[in-house]
Amino acid sequence: MPMSSLLVNPTTPGEDSRSARRARFRGDIEGLRAVAVTAVVAFHAGLGLVSGGFVGVDVFFVLSGFLITGLLVDELARTGRISLTHFYARRVRRLLPLAALVLATTAAATQVLVPAIDRAGVAVDLAAAALGVANWRFALEATQYMADTDKSPVLHFWSLGVEEQFYVVWPLLLVVLIGMSGVARRSWAVAFRRMAWALGGVFVVSLLLSIQQTSSGAAGAYYGLHTRAWELAAGGGLALVRPVLGQLTRRAATGAAWLGAALVVGSVLLMDEATPFPGLAAAVPVLGTVLLLVGGVKAGDRGVSALLSQAGPRFVGRVSYAWYLWHWPCLVLAGARWPEVSADGAASPGNHARPLVVVAALVVSFLLAVASHYLVEQPLRAAQFLTVSRRRSAQWGGVFVATSLVAACGLAVSTKLAGEQPVAAVASAKATRGATAHLATDVAGPRTPSDARASRPKDSTPCYTGYATTDAPPPEECRIGPADGGKKTIALLGDSHAQQWLPALARAAEEKGWTVYHYAKPSCTMTDVPIFHVQAKGRYTACEEWRGHVLDQVSKIDGLDAVVIGRWKDYKDIALQADGSRATPDTIADLWSKGSARTYPTLAKVAPRIVVMTDTPRPPHDVPACLSRTEDAADCAFDRTATTHQDGALLAAEKAAAPKAFRTIDLTPVICPQQSCPVVSPAGLIMYRDSNHLTDGYSESLWKLMASELTRAMA
Repeated sequence: MPMSSLLVNPTTPGEDSRSARRARFRGDIEGLRAVAVTAVVAFHAGLGLVSGGFVGVDVFFVLSGFLITGLLVDELARTGRISLTHFYARRVRRLLPLAALVLATTAAATQVLVPAIDRAGVAVDLAAAALGVANWRFALEATQYMADTDKSPVLHFWSLGVEEQFYVVWPLLLVVLIGMSGVARRSWAVAFRRMAWALGGVFVVSLLLSIQQTSSGAAGAYYGLHTRAWELAAGGGLALVRPVLGQLTRRAATGAAWLGAALVVGSVLLMDEATPFPGLAAAVPVLGTVLLLVGGVKAGDRGVSALLSQAGPRFVGRVSYAWYLWHWPCLVLAGARWPEVSADGAASPGNHARPLVVVAALVVSFLLAVASHYLVEQPLRAAQFLTVSRRRSAQWGGVFVATSLVAACGLAVSTKLAGEQPVAAVASAKATRGATAHLATDVAGPRTPSDARASRPKDSTPCYTGYATTDAPPPEECRIGPADGGKKTIALLGDSHAQQWLPALARAAEEKGWTVYHYAKPSCTMTDVPIFHVQAKGRYTACEEWRGHVLDQVSKIDGLDAVVIGRWKDYKDIALQADGSRATPDTIADLWSKGSARTYPTLAKVAPRIVVMTDTPRPPHDVPACLSRTEDAADCAFDRTATTHQDGALLAAEKAAAPKAFRTIDLTPVICPQQSCPVVSPAGLIMYRDSNHLTDGYSESLWKLMASELTRAMA
């Protein structure tokens, strides 16, 4: 078959192609949209049966690449050129009106429902979503420490950012390849080859980047256009060869569709957040979607394509864009208004303790989707004031974006003007009794929820690295205190739960003449066990490399009296076995024992004491957010029993690896002296910066107790 015949049959340049487009309309694609959006919504709602529902986004990417490339190829075949202004005007009418409505509504709802201390971050997220760069905003956040992106009501706009950037780049690339003047009919074969090479290049390069960055644990791999473009290119490549697909037999098409359905459904049911993604794993739902599209060409009224073409799936698919936009803000804002919907008390839409609240949020989101589809999305796509000219479409596109930006700025300004009062010391005194003799009283703060939130690290440093960093600097760059060795020399190592003790140790070093070296990395235990990287959705290989480099640097320190280890107590939930699967209650003890045997004897050679700081009591909610909702700090106190449990199996494994050197320090009796744990100290210091880390100020106030306990442990 000649290369040019792979393109759609050309029409004369002036011919109206609406009837042709109607003839090519495929109900199975609408049904496939329904499957994709339902999977995503169910996953975000925390329904365990669809643990891999996030692959619905990958289905959307393939569909977008297929449909958009098909439109461009059709236009090229019909007119001999691609009109960028025509293409972008259609994208403006299709995407921006509803997106602007959702963003403006979300900004208004955030003002009412979200704690003031979190609104400024949401305002930045809204602006990024309005500008089509939400994916890069969240990719940047994912590389930073403790970026709680799941609380953003516009997190889902990351996928729209990927698609919008593809819509900008791909037509431009085609115009450059084909030439601004278009192509003559005899040059269609050349145009086809250039498009095929371009798509092939995008596919290969992007897939390799996706595999490499996912396997290396790069936190931004999940959100990047560079790691997702291959999925859109897969759909685009299929669009180039549509006429060839028409030569398939009906049996072959039906079989392809069933196989594709098995791959997509299997991905939805069998994958989960522990699956390294996107990377090679994404190839399964991508291939499944491609096969479903292939099958839909000839399967007709048979098999999967017939099921997808039924009225119910087609209706859901018709409103899928609107439902996708509305569902996440409804879930997140419901969590902000009723934090108890989450099993752990956080305002997050996952793991709900009250299913009725989640169901209500989903019902509301679907009703909003249907209403906005028929009252906003559809009417504005055909509205005369938008379609009268391409320039008018562009102007209104600017209006839609500006509306969203104004809403974001309004949210930021109102949050700034609102202000806040320090948490009253009398309120903290009601919630806290005893244990005051050990606390320093000359620490300035934090005393307001915003100050407590600001205690979270914003940027990585050489000694407290970001997720992707693997290097550890020389000891002298991470030293506090005398260079020639103080009265005691200590190395603080571990994750963010080790880093939270640095203010206490730094103050102790100043007051006692000690020397403190410190190395920390978020979510990275010093025990040599593979860890699942929640943000990157893959193995945390950067942690493993960093850990080795830290041990090398610590071995260079002369005269160490003790190595202090701090760690989160629940690594059992994200530890990985050798095959990459999650550790189980039956395997975690052995896994941790072997990892400790590879780490703790090494530490025992460089210091006579290894002191493990047991984890601090963990509130079931975000403390600054809770305090911003109440005038009485006692309202945010939490029960001690359920939040102070230490995992004895992990501690026992660590002790067994270096029994003579091993010691523990547990400051729980001071942090939580009664059954009800306070969140504000007797001096009025807010104790937690989120739901599990101490504020710098409160940590510093514990320096006397820390110094006393360490002195005892080093004896």
